[in-house]
Amino acid sequence: MKALISFLAFTPALAFAETFTIETKVTEATIYTAGAEIIRSGTFNVPAGNHRLILPGIPAGDPGTQFTTLQVMADGLSQSSLERRVDDVSRYDHENEAFRQAEDKVKAVEEQIAAVENEARSARLIAEAAQQTIGFLGSLGHNEGLAGSGPDELRDLARMIGDETLRAQQTAHSSELEARKIEAKLDQLHKELEIAKDKRDALIPDIEGHLFVAVDVSAEVATAGNLTVSYLDAYAAEWIPSYEFHLKTGADPQVQIGRSVLVSQHTGESWHDITMNVSTLAPTSQNSASRLYPRLRTISEITDTYNSLEEPAVEAPVVVEETMGAYTLQTASVEGTGVTYTVPTPISVSAGSDYTEVSIDQFSQPAEVFALAVPLKDDVAFRTVRFTNPLDQNLLPSELAKWFVDDILVAVGDSTKIGPREEIEMGFGPIFGLSVSSIVLDRSSGDAGIISRSNQRVETAEIRIANRTDQTWPIRIIDRMPYSEQDDLQIVWTAEPDPNEENVGDERGILAWETRMEPGQTEIIKLNLELSWPEGMALD
Repeated sequence: MKALISFLAFTPALAFAETFTIETKVTEATIYTAGAEIIRSGTFNVPAGNHRLILPGIPAGDPGTQFTTLQVMADGLSQSSLERRVDDVSRYDHENEAFRQAEDKVKAVEEQIAAVENEARSARLIAEAAQQTIGFLGSLGHNEGLAGSGPDELRDLARMIGDETLRAQQTAHSSELEARKIEAKLDQLHKELEIAKDKRDALIPDIEGHLFVAVDVSAEVATAGNLTVSYLDAYAAEWIPSYEFHLKTGADPQVQIGRSVLVSQHTGESWHDITMNVSTLAPTSQNSASRLYPRLRTISEITDTYNSLEEPAVEAPVVVEETMGAYTLQTASVEGTGVTYTVPTPISVSAGSDYTEVSIDQFSQPAEVFALAVPLKDDVAFRTVRFTNPLDQNLLPSELAKWFVDDILVAVGDSTKIGPREEIEMGFGPIFGLSVSSIVLDRSSGDAGIISRSNQRVETAEIRIANRTDQTWPIRIIDRMPYSEQDDLQIVWTAEPDPNEENVGDERGILAWETRMEPGQTEIIKLNLELSWPEGMALD
């Protein structure tokens, strides 16, 4: 296919011999998290020579992206210019041969109706003339000049009036019947006119919110082929991710991850059975590294004005030239930038605010299942799964995630981003039979209690775990001890049993214990804490 350039040619357009209207429809779309690249297709058949191809029905989108990225490609044709407008578009710019034929049909039926009405009117004129004759003949009997006429003359006159009146009445009657017979054709003609108008009106182009696109082309020989229009629209559509995490328990637990996307498009026209691509690329976002400008620092005499060492809110003005990055229209994946998925079956998406859910893929990973408890925050442990993202790409964060355990829905909510090949711990709902608590022991209980004076604090606490389920659970308990970065604040703590891990996740003071809890088993972790600081200072 020969690419047709996207901008008006600077040389005068070739004189074109014929104008052809090429209807196009959306056949493929690549949906980004914001915006879409849309491909429309149509067919043409033109003789040799120079021609203008008009492409009606393209919804007007974001001019900043649609106009600058619109391209036309046609088999075997070369072009001289591409014209596109969204303002001052007349519907006559879009009228095609089918519309003109439909308009001619309406005019032809209207002419037939006018001819029939004229014919009926002519018939009624004869009837009206006959009625005039009847009136005249009726008035003869009242003529005063007949007073001296003899019987024979009156008899002849009466016979003449009767004969002529009868003929006039017959003429009037037959003419009226003929007029009605002629008018009977009007019912069918009015139905034909209504149908013709409906067909014509259906072809009247909806120019509101549409582009006018015309391409001047030349063909060396008579050519038939396919034509495509492609453009990027920053506001045409978007997608959001959705996940289903299925935990299959048993001797060999697995996590099955089902990825879907919810697609919405706002072009004003519905898409039927199109090829859909869903991409993590962002062609309208920043395409090159930011520029760093020199920064001048000076010193001056100290005044009463507060002198901050923080970065100033506004840097010294620098005159720069800003340029917009070129928009990328490739649908193939680009390593390190993003990935594009092609939905294997044709998809239909209606225009509007509703979402269409499209399944992307499913994959499984071996999983480690255990209970995770945070007694300071929760009163039960949570079923937790540790697994690795097997993909060399991110699993994006989503507000539409669902979690299942052995096909039973246990939770819905937000899922966080999971990086390529990243190991993650993910919750799969509470284990209500695995209760946990954190208790600071009171002096009234007879235990060590709390001793506090102005520069010392001693606390004793317990973490209690009880397994009231009918299965054995490996459990990980997370708690914390305070830490200090001041030499004057001394912190000493002990735990029984000792934690298996300290500074979990490189966070100071976060502790972890790991054990196995048999059905009916209870466990207690004892914690002792002593803080001391100099007199005259307060503990925060």
